[in-house]
Amino acid sequence: MKTFYCLLTALIFCLNVKAVPLDSIGITKQDGKFYIKYLVEPGETVYRISTKYGIPVSDLLEENPELEKGLKTGMVLLIPYLPEKKPKANADEESGQQYHTVEKGETFFSLSRKYNIPVSDLLKQNNVELKTGQKIIVTKPVTQKSVQKQPEVDNKKLEFNTTKTEGPKKEEPKSNEVQKPIEEPKVTSKPETPKPETVNSSTENYTPDYVNSTKKVIVIPFDPYLYFSDADDEIAAVSKINRIKVRQAFRKRLNAYLEPKGFETIHLLGGQAKDSTTDLNRAYSSISYTYDDVMMSGLHIDKPEIKKSKGDLKKPTKGTELSSNGAQLQSRSSIAKDDGKYFAVRIKDPNFFPFFNTKYKPDYYIFVSQFEVKTNYENCLDRARQNYERVFTTHFSIFDKYGKQVSGGRLKSLYESGNNNLEKILSDNIPALAEKIMAELPK
Repeated sequence: MKTFYCLLTALIFCLNVKAVPLDSIGITKQDGKFYIKYLVEPGETVYRISTKYGIPVSDLLEENPELEKGLKTGMVLLIPYLPEKKPKANADEESGQQYHTVEKGETFFSLSRKYNIPVSDLLKQNNVELKTGQKIIVTKPVTQKSVQKQPEVDNKKLEFNTTKTEGPKKEEPKSNEVQKPIEEPKVTSKPETPKPETVNSSTENYTPDYVNSTKKVIVIPFDPYLYFSDADDEIAAVSKINRIKVRQAFRKRLNAYLEPKGFETIHLLGGQAKDSTTDLNRAYSSISYTYDDVMMSGLHIDKPEIKKSKGDLKKPTKGTELSSNGAQLQSRSSIAKDDGKYFAVRIKDPNFFPFFNTKYKPDYYIFVSQFEVKTNYENCLDRARQNYERVFTTHFSIFDKYGKQVSGGRLKSLYESGNNNLEKILSDNIPALAEKIMAELPK
C-alpha cells in the first residue's frame, strides 16, 4: 500500500513537471505541501530567486527562516510549488458574494492569481490568517473607475433622449478630444519648475509624454528586510500564528489601505499584473536609502514630545546611503533618533522612471521604506499589568512621474503593549497611518 502511494504521488508530480524549472535539484513534500529544492549559486540574491520563480520575497522568508541572516552560496532553499488548480467558488444568492473554501497550502497570493483579485482586496474582506477549511470572500469589488464612469453615461443618455439614440456614442469621444489639448500645455511646463536639487540627477532630463484623465499612483510596500520589531513573539503567541507572519500582516495590510480616493491605485504587492512580483523586485533593486530631513508640513506624532536642544539631538551621519541588499540592510540599518529625520528613498537606477512610467503610466509613486514596532518601557501605562506604550512607526517617500520628490517623512501611532491580538492591532493602527500617508499626495 505504501509503495502504491509513493508511485501515485510520483505520477501526480510528473503530470505537472512542465511547470517546474529545470535548474531545481528536486522536490520534497513537507506537512502535505510540495516544495522545489533550489541550490543557491554564487552571485545570486533573494530578489533574483524571487523573480525567477514568481514567489514574493515574504513567502521565501516564511519558508526559509535562515534567510533572515542572509543568503549564502550552497544554501538549499525550499520554494513553494503549487500545481495549477481550477478555482472552486460558490455564490451566495442572498448577499451576491462569492466564497472559496481554503485548501491546504493555499495562500492569499495564490488565491489572488486564481480569481484575478488583488491581494489587497482579499485582505480587506477577510481575516489575516488563512486556515484549511475556512470560507473566505473572493468577490471582485467594483473599482472606483467603474463607479465614476456610470453616472457620466447615465447623464449623457438623459441629455440625448430628446434627440437621437446614437448621440452618446458619437459625442463621448469628442469630449475627450477637446480636453487633451487643454491639459497638454500644463504637463509640458512641469519639468521646468522643479529645482535641480529636488530631482534625481539621473532623471531630471526625462519627460513623460502621457496625460491621465484619472490620476494613477503606484504603491511600493516596505522591503521585508526593512521591518524591525521587538514585539513579534508576544503578538504571534497571542494570535497563534508563526512570528514571521506578523511582519507579513503589517506589510500587506498597510499596502492594502494605501488606496487614495480619486486615484487609480496600482499595487505591485499582489497586484493583478502577472509580473507584479518581478516589477516589485525591480523597484527594490533600483533604490537605495538614506536618512534625510522630513519634508512633511507636520510630523503627525499622536502626542506632543519635549523638544531637545540642538546639543542633545542624536543625528545620523550625513550622506550615509544604504545598499538595497536585504541581508546588509538588516545589519546596517538603525532607527533614527531624530524626529526631524526619516528613512528616505533615493532612486539610483536612471531607467526606473522611464520603465515604470512606460508600463503603468502613473502620476505618483508612494514608497513605504521602513516599518518599526517598538515598545517604550520608560512610559508605563499600567505598571500592575506591565503594560507599556508601544510605538508603530512608518517611513515613506512620495515622488511624481518626473522624478521630483513631493513629500517624505515618518509617522507614529502610539498604542498599548498589553494588546497583542494582531487583527485588533492592525485595525486600530494601520488605517490611520495609511490615511496620513495618502494626505501627503498633491490634491
